[in-house]
Amino acid sequence: MISSFSISIILFLAFSVTIDFMNHTLTPLQPWTADISVISPEDTCSVKAEFIEELQQNLAVKNVYGRMFAYNVPVIVNGEEKVVDLISYEDMQFDWAKDYVLSGSLEKAQSESNTGLIVFEPQNDIEVGNVITLNLNGSQADMEIVGMLSDCPFNNRQDVGKLICSEDTFRKLTGETDYSIIDIQLSQNATENDVNEIHRLVGSQYTFSDERMGNSNTRGAYYCFGLFIYGFLVLIALITLFNIINSIAMSVVAKMKQYGVFRAIGLSNRQLAKMIIAEASTYAITGTICGSVLGIVCNKILFSKLITYKWGDAWSVPLVQLGIIIVVVAIAVILAVRNPIKKLEKTSIVDIISVQ
Repeated sequence: MISSFSISIILFLAFSVTIDFMNHTLTPLQPWTADISVISPEDTCSVKAEFIEELQQNLAVKNVYGRMFAYNVPVIVNGEEKVVDLISYEDMQFDWAKDYVLSGSLEKAQSESNTGLIVFEPQNDIEVGNVITLNLNGSQADMEIVGMLSDCPFNNRQDVGKLICSEDTFRKLTGETDYSIIDIQLSQNATENDVNEIHRLVGSQYTFSDERMGNSNTRGAYYCFGLFIYGFLVLIALITLFNIINSIAMSVVAKMKQYGVFRAIGLSNRQLAKMIIAEASTYAITGTICGSVLGIVCNKILFSKLITYKWGDAWSVPLVQLGIIIVVVAIAVILAVRNPIKKLEKTSIVDIISVQ
């Protein structure tokens, strides 16, 4: 019986890791997701910076932000040659990145020149505190890595790191002033005419990418996947609840004749109730301790394999999930002992002894 209680708790804690996995993999729900992107067709810094101010005046635009890219920049770190993509962030993007800081200082990269953030990748060995030398336009410049992020809006490229800095640092290092891409988030009441007006404003010389349909489809996938995950966790909790209630009820029925003998030799209903409560509590407490310990171990292993290895997030004890399943067990025990105790109180000694 203790094992059956433990297995339910282990399943609940282990499967809860999929919630973090889902939140990492389905990126269109991240704060930086754009509805429309204006992209330089040559992947150069050629999208005019003036568009930012003009688009900010448009009532159909909720947020607009640009990024500058320098691709395949050779760098030297710890005596080794590597390749990175240098990317600029403005204040809004730095603010979004606060939830993805693994270590170091985001504010330092935002305010100080020649500092940057590295994005975690399993194959990347650049660490916070390293000073790297960038080769840009035939000249070299040093940059201190002051922080590490677990995630960013850009896809990984094989053996190419992602280095993020402020716009001032990027312009100082490269001499560029315009953007490689401008992302636009639309307000809820934006219409197709508003989108067409934005397209006319930026012109046809840039790649105009409308991601609204793709974002909508992925949101639908997120909700379906989320319904499955949360539904399965609720199902595990309900199985735990009914398993405990049924197991304790069967245990009481199996010992009904013994309880009758105890009544016959002078035990009161109150004392019998305490016996049933003590037995149920022993099963629940022991099962909870065993299940919690093994469940936390499984949770840590799965988190390391699914989350930490890919995004670098540090594991922590799942206190919320642990608290939920412990509350479920406690409620189950309370419900489980009520009916057997009432049944014992209403049944005569003769009837109890003659049950078997």
